[in-house]
Amino acid sequence: MHGSGDTRAAGGLFAGNALTLAAIVLWASSFLVTDRLLQSWNPVWLTVGRILGAGLLLLAFCALTGRLGTLRPKSWSRLTGASVLGFGMAGLCIVVGQQFADPVTTAIIVTTGPLISALLGILEGSERPSAHLWAGILMAMAGGVLASLAPGSWVPAPRGGELLVLLSQVLWIWYSRISAAGLGALDAIAKSTLGLTIGGLFLLAVAAIGTLSGLVPLEIDTRPQSLALLGWLAGFSIAVSVSLWLAGVRILGATIAAIHTNLAPFYVMLMALLLLGTAPRLGQILGGALVAGGAVLAQWPAIRRALRAEPPIA
Repeated sequence: MHGSGDTRAAGGLFAGNALTLAAIVLWASSFLVTDRLLQSWNPVWLTVGRILGAGLLLLAFCALTGRLGTLRPKSWSRLTGASVLGFGMAGLCIVVGQQFADPVTTAIIVTTGPLISALLGILEGSERPSAHLWAGILMAMAGGVLASLAPGSWVPAPRGGELLVLLSQVLWIWYSRISAAGLGALDAIAKSTLGLTIGGLFLLAVAAIGTLSGLVPLEIDTRPQSLALLGWLAGFSIAVSVSLWLAGVRILGATIAAIHTNLAPFYVMLMALLLLGTAPRLGQILGGALVAGGAVLAQWPAIRRALRAEPPIA
């Protein structure tokens, strides 16, 4: 008879996938909101607003709920370095990279998160990907590409910014992995609060220097509607999403969690359908199905064990 350990494993598997799914749904909403805000915001200052804004909102939440005492990392230098790279540099690279990158190539690069995580795990000696995991990763990447590309845009045309987009992916996956493995005895909210605040302050310094030097125009929009959209972007698409993501990564591992990110185009399609009445494309539907299948396939051994689990004897 299978005991309570199998039941707990099944519950953990479900919780990890549910947390990660919710994180990606919230993150996917940022695409529609960001597209709207970029009409009146400079991209660099918008990045500052959403990252630092998310950190400050989480800081306020911790203060109101008596959680400030949890914001005590074992090593401030290690946390600061990881936050600057994982949130600050990754955020800066994706913004600048997208400005100077072909959108088709960018869409393809963004699907490589699971592959990057698996390769980092191999290099660290912490992962030995199974055949199921490799197959799931490849299926998820194919689905992510299919869901991301518009009809007629199948031939990439690199323009130079793609390396920055790839670097952004590597930095974020690296941060997710070390966050799950350590950064002190901090929970997901504490890690998100400190990481976003430190990364946001770094971005603020970069944006301020860029503006003073004339490289970054000070283009911000303080109209109520714009600030409301920024509030959603910082509060839910970033703050809540990152907290859920880090909690999910701790349960599933970064490689499995990263497979869920390739469903973002599918979720964007659903949101566009609900909010704008935009009809989904066949490629988006098929791509979403491929990514979902890849997530199941990558976790199949664990799912099979969970399905065989029986409730513990009373």
